[in-house]
Amino acid sequence: MKNLLIAFVLLLTVSSCLPDKIGKKDPEPELAGTYQMTRYVEGNKIYIPDDTDYSGTVNVTKKSDTELSISVTINVGGTSLNLGSYDNATITKSSGSAYDILDNGTRVGSINGTNLSASYLTNTGARVSLSAKK
Repeated sequence: MKNLLIAFVLLLTVSSCLPDKIGKKDPEPELAGTYQMTRYVEGNKIYIPDDTDYSGTVNVTKKSDTELSISVTINVGGTSLNLGSYDNATITKSSGSAYDILDNGTRVGSINGTNLSASYLTNTGARVSLSAKK
């Protein structure tokens, strides 16, 4: 009987020390918001950060659990230019808190609520790659 009491006390002690996270999922990152561009390359030209006249933002709106609207704006000497948008970008969970951004099933970038990266072709066929941080 004494051994049973000791085992019970030991079980209570161990179980009270277990972390509260067991069985709980981490909260999903807030993907929506404004991301400041840290790098913008079009073709072979690096605009951000090399050219200090350029800055840019990427605005992300969450339309549903699987769909985002993404708008890219670049500022040149005080003038804002909308470079385009993906109104129906699909997202799928990749690893950890990261999501892949898909355009018609093709991966064009990733987002995790803090960082965003994308690589795509413009209407003129130029390759664009960008990185942005919230």
